[in-house]
Amino acid sequence: MNLLHASNTKTTRRIDLDSYTLLVQEASRDFAKLQSAEHATDINEGLLETALYKVKQALDINPSGIKGLNLYARIELFVGNPHKAQSIIDRALSTKPDSSTALYSAGHIALALGQLTLAEKHFSASLKISKVATRSASSLAYTYLEQGKYVEAFQLYQELIKTQENDPHIRNKLFESASHINADFYSPELEANVLRYLNFENVDHSLLRNLITTLLHHKLKINEASTPLEFDQIASDLLLLNSLKRFHFCDALLERLFISLRQTLLFNTVQDMTIPSIHLELAHDMAVQAQLNEYVWPVTQNEQEIISGLETLLLQVTEQTEWKLDDIAPAILILAQYKDLSQTKLAEILASKHVTQALKNSYLADIIDYAINNRDKEIQLAKKLPYWSHTNRSNKNLNNKNRGNRNSVSLKVQAQYEENPYPRWKDIGFNTASSYQQALLKNFPHLNLSHWQGKKKLNVLVAGCGTGRQAIRLASYFNDLNIIAIDLSSRSLAYAKQQASKYNVENIQFIQADILEFSDFPILFDVIECSGVLHHMENPEQGLQSLQHLLSPTGVMKIALYSEAARKQVITFRKLIAQSNLQSEKNEGKALDQRLLRQALLMNQIPGDWNEIVNSNDFYSMSNCRDLIFHAQEHQFTATKISNLLANNKLDFIGMLPTTSAHQAFESTIGKLKGNNTLENWDTVEQDDESIFAGMYQFYCRKQSNIEIL
Repeated sequence: MNLLHASNTKTTRRIDLDSYTLLVQEASRDFAKLQSAEHATDINEGLLETALYKVKQALDINPSGIKGLNLYARIELFVGNPHKAQSIIDRALSTKPDSSTALYSAGHIALALGQLTLAEKHFSASLKISKVATRSASSLAYTYLEQGKYVEAFQLYQELIKTQENDPHIRNKLFESASHINADFYSPELEANVLRYLNFENVDHSLLRNLITTLLHHKLKINEASTPLEFDQIASDLLLLNSLKRFHFCDALLERLFISLRQTLLFNTVQDMTIPSIHLELAHDMAVQAQLNEYVWPVTQNEQEIISGLETLLLQVTEQTEWKLDDIAPAILILAQYKDLSQTKLAEILASKHVTQALKNSYLADIIDYAINNRDKEIQLAKKLPYWSHTNRSNKNLNNKNRGNRNSVSLKVQAQYEENPYPRWKDIGFNTASSYQQALLKNFPHLNLSHWQGKKKLNVLVAGCGTGRQAIRLASYFNDLNIIAIDLSSRSLAYAKQQASKYNVENIQFIQADILEFSDFPILFDVIECSGVLHHMENPEQGLQSLQHLLSPTGVMKIALYSEAARKQVITFRKLIAQSNLQSEKNEGKALDQRLLRQALLMNQIPGDWNEIVNSNDFYSMSNCRDLIFHAQEHQFTATKISNLLANNKLDFIGMLPTTSAHQAFESTIGKLKGNNTLENWDTVEQDDESIFAGMYQFYCRKQSNIEIL
């Protein structure tokens, strides 16, 4: 019998397997270098080619090697080929269905393809197999967040934060998920967690507002019918105290409580000009809260008389006697709860060297610094900002502040934002820096951006940047942008410039300018972002025309506009106030008091349904409320009006950027967003739910002349 025979099965030799392993390791190192490149445009094409060559060589040796297939799929996903990556990872999973790393990669490929349910399935499977081999837990939490499964996302992020507190991504996603959560009952464990979260740095604490508000409702027993806890209990509540100085509250019931607390502190303090030590922290934090909401709370006539007398008394003390800051600090703390200290008779004294030196060890330090020093810096900075107008075109002097013949509505809007820079914000949160181009393609995968290849930096204009949050987020979140940010208001720009310095953002140039006078600026922009601006112009179409002149032939423009359907209550209220103002000015020669009108809305003293206004977060700070219902100029739009606006300016609609809830409404009414993201379809969706664009229409458009190359 012949025991020798030929085999048709090719067995990989040990030497080949060693070569396979070595090639995958080398390709992995090359890929890691690509991923760590500072800018997406810094990718070394040679390094990319080498990594691909090595991984393909490895797979020639071992076609079913999981590590090789997984790496190959990750590289293809990285370079923007998710469909190819999916076919590769499917090969890996057919060979080893229980590979946690392959399932993890499959989850990210599904995310890139917008297949959220499949991504959830893959990340869940990977997590069950191994809790340490991948970051499947955080990826699953992120997928929940993208799906609008906020409770599941929050619960998972809470678990992750226990061991990954220093991970900025986990921290900020925890806060983002928390922003959608309400507490159904009081939980000491949840309170302890939230108190810990309030001490995190480089996060947007305002995202905890809803969760903390509802938690306080249950803990302090605050509702329409019952009386909350005793004053001393509230005054020592750590959750309340820590929250008051982190963000301004946006809740009618809590506002009533705060007004009551403020009155109690006022009446108790004016008797002997002292505050009991157990109430001192509450008094301080209430003053911070008043600064954060820009003194939006109403003041009774009785309170006004007491505060006026207190202010006069303090002035007399500081002018006529030997005094120390500690002696008058309690009274100043009370005054700071009612009035902006920079607008009081004491402003000059509080800015003096005598006070500045005494502040080092005083609980008034942050209060006075915010009210006096920051304001003075803001005003001085506003005077130094470069200014652009048509006059600059002839004399080439960017600092020439000759206003010339300005649009009358622009002047009114400018005056509003000089008085109330909007919005006053504290934090920008965190995002891992990425490419604007990649983010754009994620939302609009069929958009051709080949004309941007080779550009290390895109020129971006933020038109109407206000206090700079949008521009600073762009500069912080994307690493391929050079930004110019313009606004009518020098005070808003000064605030923006100070915030940019705070966040070490250097690639933004702030310029005071009117959009109507900026069309001859000597730069064409790859990207123009104009959010919540055009609808405050006398003629939005004229404003868009000015921006269109500044848009590169291959550029894109992002626009945000008010929805007529979503702002029906606001429209009705604005008409009512306009009529009342005319009557008031005719009879008394002055406009209606905005704080009193706001209080009348809160107390249901104005006939009508105003719940949408009162429940808006914008209702609870002065600049936001003024922007919401008392703006000098406002237009609203429909999908049809947007279509006409774009057509008149020879711009094509690229697609809407919907919120998660709007996206879900679209899919339930129309179907998949991909391929159906049109104004006509969104008009259909909005007719079924008029509130889906409560946060404005947000969409991208481009020049018609380049539709073929785009």
